[in-house]
Order: sequence, then C-alpha cells, then structure tokens
Amino acid sequence: MCEQGAVRARQEAQQIGWLWGKKVNLTAEEKTTMPWQLVASTGDYFFQLGALLRDPIYRGAHIQGGKGEPVLLIPGFLGGDWTMVVMAGWLNRIGYRAYFSGIGWNIDCPNRTGELLRWRLDSILKREGTPLVVIGHSLGGMLARFLGSNFPEKIRHVISLGSPVNRSLRVHPLVHFAFLLLQPLRHLKGRTAPQCGSLDCTCNFSQTVFLPLPPGVGFTSIFSKQDEIVDWRASIDPVGDNQEVSGRHLGLIVNPQVYQILARTLALYSQPHEAEAHPFPPTGPLQRAASAQARRPLGNALPKRDWS
Repeated sequence: MCEQGAVRARQEAQQIGWLWGKKVNLTAEEKTTMPWQLVASTGDYFFQLGALLRDPIYRGAHIQGGKGEPVLLIPGFLGGDWTMVVMAGWLNRIGYRAYFSGIGWNIDCPNRTGELLRWRLDSILKREGTPLVVIGHSLGGMLARFLGSNFPEKIRHVISLGSPVNRSLRVHPLVHFAFLLLQPLRHLKGRTAPQCGSLDCTCNFSQTVFLPLPPGVGFTSIFSKQDEIVDWRASIDPVGDNQEVSGRHLGLIVNPQVYQILARTLALYSQPHEAEAHPFPPTGPLQRAASAQARRPLGNALPKRDWS
C-alpha cells in the first residue's frame, strides 16, 4: 500500500511537471496507476460543521470540562487564525482558555513561523504559568510538533489534525506546488533557502519536526483515511496516540468526531499530574518510573490498533 501511494504521488507530480524543482519521470508501472483525485473539502466542511452544531459535544454535554487551562491553536497551510474560530469558541465554553497563534495567513517559511510561535508560547506561558496543550491543523500540527521537540518544558501535549508527522511527507503534490509558487512572497519577509519546505532544507524546523518528542511531551495524531490532502499513513506516529475519524481534510477542524477525541485528550493531559507539580525533578529510579507512568502517552492507556 505504501508503494502504491508513492506511485500515485509521483504520477500527479508529473502532471504538474516539477516537484521541488526536479523533473519527475514515471516508470511504466506508474503510468498504469490511477492518480490521486483532488477532492474539494468545502462541501465536507459545511457538512461537518452542521453535524457539529447539532451534536451535544458542541454544547459541552457529557464531557469533563476544563478549569481555565491554556490551549494554543495553530492553523494549517493557506489558513489563518480565522479558521480556528469555531474550535476556540468551543474550548472557551467548556472551560479551557484558547489562544490564537497570531498567524494571519500561514504561508511563510515554517522555520520562521516556528520562531515567531516560540515568542507567542513564551507570552502565554508568562501569563498562565503552566505548560500548554498545542493543537495544530495540517501544517499547524507540524509546527506544534516543532514546538514540542524544541521547547518541551513549555508544552504538555501536542495534538495534530491531519498532519504529516513522519519523514515520508506524503501530501498531495499540488500542496508542494502551491508552496513553491508562494516562495517570492516569503522572500519579501527575508531571505529563505531554495529548499525551504522540503526534506533537503537544513533549517531547525526540517531537522527537528519529525524527531521523537522528548519524554514528558505527549502526542495525539487525529487522521482520516478519506483525507485527500495528506496520506493518512503519513499521520501515523508509532509511539503516539493515533486516532482515526471520517471526513475530509479541511473538515477536521469542525468534525464532531474530532471534538470528541479532543475533549477526552484534554481532560487527561491539560491539567498537571501530582508528579509534575513537585518543584524538583524525580531523582530515584522509583520516582522516575512513577513520573513517566503519570505522563505516559494516551495510546498506552487505550487499546492499540495496527494501522499498517
């Protein structure tokens, strides 16, 4: 299945003509494989939004609410904070304190965006005095992982929605193409490497975003096998909590199934455990084991599924 996905991606890449500045030539096998079909997410978005507004989860029924814990929301590629307004309103109503990222249009160099988010993270942490849960959609989920990898003392848990979280980076070739087309706009804000956004880039973002998260930082990946933008296999973290829902890519930010998972995950990880509240780190082996157990990933507490 993985090989077939790569074949389809390369086939559409040839339809575009170029992928990361390199001409793509197809093999005979690839020419006989049906290419990916780019399905518009707009219809599914409104379908999911209507379902969410009718769902009791939207009103906060039968869920454990928060106690003012901070949650940072990061939008996806080509999106901005306005795309996360529905989720932010819901989080505030059920007892959490949602913060926007400050991103008006997520098209800049991811490394540069990650550095700006670091300042945003520091500002929220100074105000709240406690590590955050970070939720990111698509590219926003990658940025959330970047923050978790580089600033683990400031983040309690990372939740990605339809984000590629492994180095296969299997996304629709048109996304790569759009990223390349926007390169001149990024140059207006400062010099960027020609490899910006690719696995060949040597920036801190590219080098750390796919690394395993440090101990104490949990990770939940929410994905859909119907996602027409990101291959669902690219969203699987072998040591994280992988949760499957139905629906298209854009609709994940208003998907009621996603909100059910968010409610459960936030209830588990938004509040500090007793082991974390201690002013000194655990020193003995028994204390360290207890601390690790208290902060174990959600996937270790729920039945594991084989996503292969």
